[in-house]
Amino acid sequence: MGNIWLIGMMGSGKTTVGEMVAAARGMPHRDADRLIEEREGCSVAEIFAGDGEDFFRRLEKETVARLAADPEDAVVSTGGGAVLDPSNREAMRRSGAVAWLDAPVSVLAGRAGGGRPLLEGRDAASRLGELLADRRPLYEAAAHYVIDGSGAAEEAAAQAGECARLTAGESSEVLIGPHLPDPLLPDSEGRRAAVLFQPSVAEWAERAVEDLRGRGVEVAASIALPDRDAAKTVETAGTVYERLAEANLGRRDAIVGVGGGAATDLAGFVAATWLRGVECVLVPTTLLAAVDAAIGGKTGVNVAGKNLVGAFWRPSRVAISLRILEELPEELRREGAAEAVKAGFIADPVLVEMLDRHGLEAPLGEVVRRAVAVKTEVVAGDFREAGRRAVLNFGHTIGHGVEAACGMPHGLAVAVGMVAAAEVSARRHGFDPQLVLGPLRKLGLPTKSPPVDRDRVLTLISRDKKRTEEGLRMVLLKGIGDPVVEPVGPEEIDWGLAAIGVG
Repeated sequence: MGNIWLIGMMGSGKTTVGEMVAAARGMPHRDADRLIEEREGCSVAEIFAGDGEDFFRRLEKETVARLAADPEDAVVSTGGGAVLDPSNREAMRRSGAVAWLDAPVSVLAGRAGGGRPLLEGRDAASRLGELLADRRPLYEAAAHYVIDGSGAAEEAAAQAGECARLTAGESSEVLIGPHLPDPLLPDSEGRRAAVLFQPSVAEWAERAVEDLRGRGVEVAASIALPDRDAAKTVETAGTVYERLAEANLGRRDAIVGVGGGAATDLAGFVAATWLRGVECVLVPTTLLAAVDAAIGGKTGVNVAGKNLVGAFWRPSRVAISLRILEELPEELRREGAAEAVKAGFIADPVLVEMLDRHGLEAPLGEVVRRAVAVKTEVVAGDFREAGRRAVLNFGHTIGHGVEAACGMPHGLAVAVGMVAAAEVSARRHGFDPQLVLGPLRKLGLPTKSPPVDRDRVLTLISRDKKRTEEGLRMVLLKGIGDPVVEPVGPEEIDWGLAAIGVG
């Protein structure tokens, strides 16, 4: 999932917080200054005194580059001046989430002890004020997240430990943190944006607008979308296009989508098609969108079936705020948990065990990080679903048919679809369906379909966009974490429908 880089002034608590985060996350802790001291056999102060600051900065640059390239993820506490070199800032941002422990000079001066070469012979508070004034723009440029480092170390560690950065392929990142990253839109200066949002999350859309404007981004349009799948229509897209034309949104500008899976799907589709493609940043406000819909660049609208009109278009950034997700009502947490446990079924047995043991009380940050890690890893290797990406459709073949036939919420329909797929997996590969049914029941997810017209479901399944010359393909399980994609016929579909009570 990448490193967690802690940056900030001397006295901000980077080493103490880093050790706490590493212990909580089960990751190794690396202290950049200590690594340099071990390599040189003397203290940082002695290096400054004997060889000068320029020599130390070269050692620091080498250390940051080595840690950024290390395949083992770690929590890294950097020196206060690590941000001075632009290559350091780039390496940190590229290889993980960067959290700036910000604290006022009064706090820093009270914490900064002896042996600080840059404070030698100077009034600590005065010198720290000068350094902070010089470095503040660099901390802002390097950091994905700004964390208050003026209070208890435990509080800062709790927030820093929630930070993560994953990549979903070239030029597409997913940032997970306690709040929205700052800035929300990469390369913000001098740009314009249109914000698409659902009225139910207007508060978060307003915060996104404030963030953009605070960074000098002109919000050219703020466009409310219908809730849920009413947003995913050609008519809604047409209305948005008209508003973008009125705002004269250009190719260097961006679409920012705030809302659930339907909103992020629509925002991504509009971004992919407006002027043949503009940048897209997504802020998912439901668990389902955060762990699935907003990630991976599949965009679309519903025409005669689920997502039959769409485009592949990578969001440059997906910004997941755990605070937003923590405020969700239970029914939305439950719906999103269906997509999270799906990720576990196809690739992460530990996630399945966690959800089977704790249900909806499972640690939210860990659930989100693990589910997102599954999807980003799959998507990065197969963006256009030429091969392995199809495994992400576990539960969707029959689930989509049930969803479209009776209006069942997407996550709940996927849960029902996974039960159907588990039954086919049992008959084909000897899979134990209880391995799927148990976690779904623990999460309070449905395992049977509501009353629905069977012929209608079959018609919708027959239109599935994953059909090939071999026929309809279905994701099956040989075991937890061992999916296969195989063609299925009418008999297998009947087995699956019978398992969910559609006779």
